[in-house]
Amino acid sequence: MKKNIFLILFLILNIGCSTLKRSLLTGVAIGGSSGALLGNTKGVGNERRRNTNKGLIIGSLLGAGISYLAYKDKNKKKLIKIKESQGESKGPLLTKPKIKRIWVKDKVQGKRFIKGHWEYVIEEQSVWSSQ
Repeated sequence: MKKNIFLILFLILNIGCSTLKRSLLTGVAIGGSSGALLGNTKGVGNERRRNTNKGLIIGSLLGAGISYLAYKDKNKKKLIKIKESQGESKGPLLTKPKIKRIWVKDKVQGKRFIKGHWEYVIEEQSVWSSQ
């Protein structure tokens, strides 16, 4: 039985955690199985089952927490790398256009009712910039 659990742990550790959901599931699986293994080593009968259940719950919670923190830290590092690579660009940049937003009130034109809405007017187009 212990060989099967270690095989499962080995397979889980080799799965890539590209999303938060997968990362949490992997953390819960690893923590839960590790906690159940450790809890199963103490006691006899019902006491052993209670220890196994306690270990499963505590391990799952710890695994989820640790995997959540690791996932957030990994994503923060990715964002920093992306920002650094964008900042090092030596080529020309395109500036944002200047846009003016105008509210047009409700109005009736002949037999038509036109509900109030926003209209956007481009005041300055995007331009290439060296900075």
